[in-house]
Amino acid sequence: MATLDELLATISHACRCQDVRAFSVSLFDDSKQLTRSNRARFLRKAATAFKIAFVPRFEEDIRLKLASKYATICDALSRQSGGQAGTDLSKALAAQLSRFNDALMEQVDFTSLSLFACSFGRHPASSDCRDGVIRIAEVCRDKSEPLQDLTGQHLSLLISGLSKWPDQPAVREAALRIATEISCRTRSDDRLSALTPRHLSMLVNGVGKWLGEERFHTAVVIIADELVRRSDRLSDFTQEQLANLISVFSKRPENSSCRKAAIAISNELLRRSDQLPDFSQQRLAKLVNGFSRWPGELAPRQATAKIAGELVRRGLSVDHHELASLVNGFSKWTAEVACLAASVAIADQVIRHARGAERLSYFRYQELGVLVNGFSKWRQDPSCRQATIEIAGEVLARCDRADGVSCITEQALANLVNGFSKWPQQLSLRDATAALAREVVYRARRAGQLCDFTQQGLAILLNGFSKWPTEVPLREAKTAIANEVLSRACRSNRLSHFTRRALAILANGFSKWRQEEISRHVTVAIAQEILRRAFQVCDFSEQELAQLMRAFSHWPKEVTSREVAVVISQEVLRRLTGTARFTEQEFAYLANGLAKWPEVAICRRAAAAIRNWTAQGDRRRTPCHAAF
Repeated sequence: MATLDELLATISHACRCQDVRAFSVSLFDDSKQLTRSNRARFLRKAATAFKIAFVPRFEEDIRLKLASKYATICDALSRQSGGQAGTDLSKALAAQLSRFNDALMEQVDFTSLSLFACSFGRHPASSDCRDGVIRIAEVCRDKSEPLQDLTGQHLSLLISGLSKWPDQPAVREAALRIATEISCRTRSDDRLSALTPRHLSMLVNGVGKWLGEERFHTAVVIIADELVRRSDRLSDFTQEQLANLISVFSKRPENSSCRKAAIAISNELLRRSDQLPDFSQQRLAKLVNGFSRWPGELAPRQATAKIAGELVRRGLSVDHHELASLVNGFSKWTAEVACLAASVAIADQVIRHARGAERLSYFRYQELGVLVNGFSKWRQDPSCRQATIEIAGEVLARCDRADGVSCITEQALANLVNGFSKWPQQLSLRDATAALAREVVYRARRAGQLCDFTQQGLAILLNGFSKWPTEVPLREAKTAIANEVLSRACRSNRLSHFTRRALAILANGFSKWRQEEISRHVTVAIAQEILRRAFQVCDFSEQELAQLMRAFSHWPKEVTSREVAVVISQEVLRRLTGTARFTEQEFAYLANGLAKWPEVAICRRAAAAIRNWTAQGDRRRTPCHAAF
């Protein structure tokens, strides 16, 4: 058995002779004889020696068809065991490769390019590695045919390296080519079925960095199908791989393949429930956040409850960045005792942070918004309420600083307002919401509109502000939102992009300021959109129908309000002759609203049908299932 010194001597000899093949043999074959500690020392010294002896010859050896040797050596030495010397080697090779012209790049086969990309991707902070990957991406973009010859393993290595710089245009275009290649591969002609769990995880993690293009979505779905086919072999996947997989699949919760894959992962986690103490808290948080995208599925709910119990057992010593992710996930299952217990424990931890020397200063607005939004699902719990009050205090404290809340994202702003509004009796929450309302007004005046807010974001803001309709800043913010909705209503697509839920929330919110003319104008615009969707009224939920009826009944003289009432009356009658699922409160909203149009025959008929239905007794008063 060769000693460390003997192997280092062999490496030195290969370097002096500039024999990259001999260097490769020593690195991959002879070094297997070393112990772990000696091997790490050997790799670091080998990386330094290779950089000195061979990097200057890189271009020359590429012309001698030695690209594969350099690529495999770079891949081996750029790993963590290669230390800083391996990192320096990767940077040096990347810097040279980034300057290769087209003729020289043609001498590098795509298998070697995949190894180089993966190696450089291990050092995302390096500009040299970034430039090297961009050069590789340009080749893949401009000459993508050789991608067809790559194995699934090398495709995964290639996109894993590219994914470290997703914002680079050339990188994105190359990734699109790879996604297209994945989509063209069926189970019968490779190749994904032959992938190891590690490479399948790398593939989906890489593709998951770009989900704004349909080809990326298709590739993720194909990988999800492959995972479902392996449902009985998920024990081969590591904790990290399972967490990475669920993180990507959760970005497409509406897709049936991603849902099935998530259920398979949930069931695997349940089988491993006795191993949960071995999972890192970061991975548990990633799993919880992923499972939360399927709140109606049994297995994700059960898996999340198991994780919640494990975290409570540990005492929830979780990094503050992960607290928000966990609360967001647990809040999807408010009926689970374990999820409540874990969320209360997180709330207590937030309270301790808030009363410490640094308060909540190191929490980002996005994290504070997610925390508040999650705690609001358990508004009866004193810890969740107190944690929200502490967060409101932090928001008010930041408003006193020069930058105020100018850096807050639209999503975080909406989350905070939504959460604070669940405790309208708390003065500090009202004051914090007023401060956020002033920011909304400022943004509207600065840009002339609130175009950066999504339809859902506008609806959430208005719903929150409506809890304190007499507060001046909130009324001004309401006006800004109304102007934005009216502006969008005047465009060619009108309000067609607003969801049914958003329209119902907006209509209900503006009714809190029904004495103001602008509220009437925007309600008419919403009514016109509902009428354009009259053929889709069967898709509205019972809650949405009741909210709409309640809102429009505040303007009974408006022609559009009456026309919407007619459409809703027809749908109510249809549901009452089948399976009605209205709650007692929803029936009350409908009946009170229909009473505003006694002269309209169908409204009278619907109101009478509701009276007959509710008169049947307690059995039919809460959610109703019997036929009328």
